[in-house]
Parts: sequence; structure tokens; C-alpha cells
Amino acid sequence: MDQHQLLERLTEPFPFPQVNWKPRTISGDGTRALAVAYIDARDVAERLDSVVGPANWAVDHKDVGGQMLTGIGLRHPETGEWVWKWDTGLIGREGDEAMSVKGNLSDGLKRAAVLWGVGRYLYRLPKSWVGYDNQKKRLTETPALPRWALPYGEAKAATSPDRGRPDSRSAPKVEIAQKAA
Repeated sequence: MDQHQLLERLTEPFPFPQVNWKPRTISGDGTRALAVAYIDARDVAERLDSVVGPANWAVDHKDVGGQMLTGIGLRHPETGEWVWKWDTGLIGREGDEAMSVKGNLSDGLKRAAVLWGVGRYLYRLPKSWVGYDNQKKRLTETPALPRWALPYGEAKAATSPDRGRPDSRSAPKVEIAQKAA
């Protein structure tokens, strides 16, 4: 596989059920939220396993000046040399220190993966304001994904009215892109 093919496979959109959503900004009245998409760190690992093989990628963490950096290295298919890209997780998490460390490492992995193209398209999604339950601190609607943000086989399903996540955490699919109140 050449570099172009490698990048093409790494940057493929994830299936809809693998795209998760979290609130970024809450409206003043607490009924709407700007939803941002993300993928799970396990999905990053599965993508790397399937594209380059489990023995051809690695993860490393380094403390640099009190900031944890996470790197993903890929073995160059032609030279066998390792090529690394590094990023950091979010800083300043509140609560349990162990969860903070775990969250920073997980975020760092996902952010380093974006440098390789994995999930990078999620940053180009249109802004979606959806319903929000301020008491439960969760979204009550799942934004729709545009056709270009779906794998080829799922593009047709993007317009299906019953399209949603197949698990119990799902919320109804809504196509909303308006400003919060």
C-alpha cells in the first residue's frame, strides 16, 4: 500500500454508530446545546489495526514540562522506519485524578490520530444545536451527519427517517443547524 492509499484508508469516515456526540456549549436557558462529534479511543485502535496491522503502529506517552503528550507511530511500509506524530489531551480536568490521567491519555490518543487523518473530518462537520436536558446533562437529540461524513455504503441510509443508533443510548435523528436561544 502506498502513502496515498494509506492516508485514504486512515481518513475514511466512521460508521454512524461509532460517532458519539457531546455538548460543547449550552444555551442560556439550558434547553439546547452545540453538539460536537467524537470517536472513542478504541475505534482509533481498531482503525489502525485494520489499516496498518497491529504490529505496525505504536502509542507512546511522554511528560514534557508537566504536560502529557501522546504519540502514534506508524511503521513506514517501504522503509520500515517509524514515523511519529504527537499531541496532548485536554488540560485541567476536574475530579478524580486517575480519571483525569486516563481522560488525558485517551484524548491525546484521539488527537494524535487526527494528525494521521483518523477522524479529522469530524472537525469539519457543520455546527448543530440540538435539544439538551440540563438536569441529566446530556443531549436529547442526535445530529444528522452529512452524506460526505458517512462511509460509502451508509450514504443512502443518511436520508432514511428511521436512521439512528442501534443501541439504547440513541436519541432521535434530527437535522437542526440553528443558533441557540
